[in-house]
Amino acid sequence: MNQPLKQNTSSRYRTIDGLRGIAALAVVFYHLSGNLQPELSTLLPNVLNIVFSYGYLGVPVFFVISGFVISLSIGNSTITPKYFGNFVLRRSIRLDPTYWASIIIAIVLLNIKLQFLNMPTSTPSASNILAHMFYLQNILEIKPIISVIYWTLCLEVQFYLFYILTLWFSQKNTNTSLFSTHIILITLIGVLSIFTDHQLITIPIPGLFIASWHYFLMGVLVSNVIQKLPYSTTILALWICIEILFQLNVTIKAYSFAGIFTCLFIYILWKKNKLNSVFTRKEFQFLGKISYTLYLIHPDIGWKVISIGKLLLGNNVSPVMAGVLFIAGLISSILCAYLLHLLVEKPTLIFCNKLKTSKFREVCKLQKRKL
Repeated sequence: MNQPLKQNTSSRYRTIDGLRGIAALAVVFYHLSGNLQPELSTLLPNVLNIVFSYGYLGVPVFFVISGFVISLSIGNSTITPKYFGNFVLRRSIRLDPTYWASIIIAIVLLNIKLQFLNMPTSTPSASNILAHMFYLQNILEIKPIISVIYWTLCLEVQFYLFYILTLWFSQKNTNTSLFSTHIILITLIGVLSIFTDHQLITIPIPGLFIASWHYFLMGVLVSNVIQKLPYSTTILALWICIEILFQLNVTIKAYSFAGIFTCLFIYILWKKNKLNSVFTRKEFQFLGKISYTLYLIHPDIGWKVISIGKLLLGNNVSPVMAGVLFIAGLISSILCAYLLHLLVEKPTLIFCNKLKTSKFREVCKLQKRKL
């Protein structure tokens, strides 16, 4: 029997947490190894060099997971102004403090680089920082960017807002099945997304989420299957066929392949009742727990640890020393990510859960009064 939908509870699929951790680690490997080429390519087997070079594919994995988790968490909730405000508030508390802390760390390290290491660098202005704080740097084309990975957060925030606003719009303006109205709307944007992602259409607004929407959509569609919404399995199958057709007949995109694989991986594990039994070892769960902070902080910690090591060695790094520096960058990234998780992210998660629980209790009270 398929696993039941876990809605309005603290339950979660542990496999998704582990998968998120693996995706974060893949991105870390990609970036840190990029600071040690070609030395690592000499030291490591070809298969590892290839794996590291495709670590950036952790990003579409994140996007699919986000669609899955957000859709599953909202479920069949009725979107009201109060629900929308609560949703935005919880997302903001969940993301912003940790993100802002990473911005502070990045700026401090930039100033250290400028003042103490006498290394030329571009420091962000006050308006630049403000744009970053509200995820607007891509749309406003702000230069310089504070971190190479923040662009994905700008898209994530747009995904969340677009998904819940279209759901709200569907609930207020539909005369037919809510599910069919909403799914038609988000899949139509999904078609536009695929055309844009394969560069068949150009969107004139920079930094807009459209080109990447179809990755988030795949997560939503597999979530709909788990929620057993009408025709959800058929819709998911048709959408995967569309994704594959574009791969075969337009351009082969590694991003799209990673998204398709992640979507099908989640679906197959759910069918086999294994969404709480794969990637559940403590190592994977630990990586899942710190995945957000690890993703945010590794370019400013791990990369700079490696750069300082290269500077001390006079940029004459042997393959063996490159391996040592890579491990040092990786360990420092994980340690700092864990500290950031404990000091900033964990308290915000506790507060978010309290908000969610209080909201759930309020809904239950209202339902009892109606009865």
